[in-house]
Amino acid sequence: MSLVSIIIPTYNRAHLITETLDSIKSQTHTYWECIIVDDNSTDNTKEVIENYSKNDARFIYAKRPQHMPKGANACRNYGFQLSKGDFINWFDSDDIMHENKLSVQLKSLEFNTESPYSICQSNWFDKESNKDLGLRSRTIDSKNRLEDYCLYNIVWLTTAPLWRKGFLEKYNLKFDEELHQSQEYDFHTKALYISDKYTIVKEPLLTLIKHNEAISNNIFQDFKIESNLKVKGNVTKDYLPNFTASGKLKWLEILTLYYKELLIRGKKEYAKKSIPLIFRSVEEVEISFISRLSFKLKIILTYMSFVFFGKGYKLVKPLT
Repeated sequence: MSLVSIIIPTYNRAHLITETLDSIKSQTHTYWECIIVDDNSTDNTKEVIENYSKNDARFIYAKRPQHMPKGANACRNYGFQLSKGDFINWFDSDDIMHENKLSVQLKSLEFNTESPYSICQSNWFDKESNKDLGLRSRTIDSKNRLEDYCLYNIVWLTTAPLWRKGFLEKYNLKFDEELHQSQEYDFHTKALYISDKYTIVKEPLLTLIKHNEAISNNIFQDFKIESNLKVKGNVTKDYLPNFTASGKLKWLEILTLYYKELLIRGKKEYAKKSIPLIFRSVEEVEISFISRLSFKLKIILTYMSFVFFGKGYKLVKPLT
């Protein structure tokens, strides 16, 4: 029987994590370890988790070492160092595993021996309104998986994949500990670039909980913008040259709209930092020299208009 290491970063989630841990305890595949890495919580998270570990040794409480930076990424990487399983399932401290998640995904990987990871569908639940919002993403498959993931045409989050540990170790796949936003997007695009031959489980095997405490809120905080720009820069440099013509155009549109949103929100310095990404991307698009030059000039004029007049986003539109 295959040991699965479930790795959960947590910070001040004592009031939420019990539902998550209960869902793990209910798994039909029983050979697992659950490593919960505490990011130095100030609530009673430690007591809650230790109560589980006293009754079930498969739950393991650990604290992020002081020499590692604060944040979920370092906690995930540290949990990976501690893990003993042949398979890895990153999980979050506020989401719910369906009871057969591990067993179904293990079977999918046992059947597809060449696949380095399995992706399942996810449900989306609004905690505030107590409503089931249905599937988180319409589809998790495409004929061009890396490109479509980069373009947000297919979506899955950290909790959905079950990974072969050997694949992660072979390619030294870790979470970037400098990122405060888009970290899972960054991790998944790196994995897809190495291999997009994942197996698909179309049935939802987990429920993602939407609530006001979600760390993805307030994405226009400065440190999160820095992370987003870094990740968008990686895509532009490493993957964009291999996109289809329509994919390159769509990526340019994504960057252009983000640039305009930064200006509207008064983040002019970050908008300025995004201009080189836009210019690099427009060089990949199949348009005439005059059209390319005109687009670049409009980008610059838009920036100058915001600097001096505080408006002007209508000067530039995404290329179509």
